[in-house]
Amino acid sequence: MRVKTSSKGQVVIPKEIRDALGIKPGSILNVRVEGKKIILEPASSPPDVFVELGEESGRILREARKIDEEGIKRLLRDLGVEGGS
Repeated sequence: MRVKTSSKGQVVIPKEIRDALGIKPGSILNVRVEGKKIILEPASSPPDVFVELGEESGRILREARKIDEEGIKRLLRDLGVEGGS
């Protein structure tokens, strides 16, 4: 297959290839050069440790940025860790 670059250097990956590799809008691709070839390949999925933060989680993380001892105690208490009171 052949594709044409846009004025910004963009290319469209043909649908057959996107479907075969599971490339969807927003997919991350690794790109590298080998000789005179440009290699594009889907990046592996991020580990499951990434989660969407809810409002309460965001509040707790903002609290964690506070370095003072009282802020640390409140954070530990909110997380339910002993010794945080």
